[in-house]
Amino acid sequence: SSGINAEYGGTRVVVKSHYSYEIQKVNIMGNDKYIVAYTSDTLLLGDLKTFRISEIAWSATGGNEKFVFDHNNVCMIFNAGELTLVEYGTNDMLGSVRTEFMSAHLVSVRINERRLKGRDDNKKIAYLVDLKTISIVDLIYGITLATISHDTRIDWIELNETSRKLLFRDKKLRLHLVDVETQARTTLLNYCSYVQWVPMSDVCVAQNRSNLCVWYNIDCPERVTMVTIKGDIEEIERSDGKTEV
Repeated sequence: SSGINAEYGGTRVVVKSHYSYEIQKVNIMGNDKYIVAYTSDTLLLGDLKTFRISEIAWSATGGNEKFVFDHNNVCMIFNAGELTLVEYGTNDMLGSVRTEFMSAHLVSVRINERRLKGRDDNKKIAYLVDLKTISIVDLIYGITLATISHDTRIDWIELNETSRKLLFRDKKLRLHLVDVETQARTTLLNYCSYVQWVPMSDVCVAQNRSNLCVWYNIDCPERVTMVTIKGDIEEIERSDGKTEV
């Protein structure tokens, strides 16, 4: 049939092909929140919680693709060295890039997570071209904004929510900051065992040995607040305007 019923949280969701194709295979994934359905010529992807369903042209790949549902607004599909991004509720691919690196630590996608007044849509991705090279792409215009070459293997990358800044760490545990527009690069820290952007802010938190390091103003990377701590940072939580480490 061209339509199927799915359920999330007690609510029934009807998923059907826009083009009246017959749905041949259905998978419910990602804690039962997402639906993936195949027709002969298309792929349907949906967020069942928000009723946002997408249908994109998709040729048979033998079922080898890997779906990643780590983001609220976009699904990542890895297949044969290509990463395809689909924004839920849009019947077009947002973009695709060539990469062999599928780890969540090596791909960073930002889709309008923190809107700035007077700023255009922000839809960007940072990913590894190879072990020592990062590419940052504007998905709206399909253009490369920056290519960052490094002398050591990179093991973690993350854009901030507005995609103005990129943090990356290398295998020697050095933490670096890149200004996306100017491509100016600063080394923030050595022996960095943990790093994270604080949600809904441009504050960066990192650990170096027994120091908790905080950059409250990332535009002034030389200004860092250090606090001696015991143990290792596990995660950062932000709720009710408070941030807890």
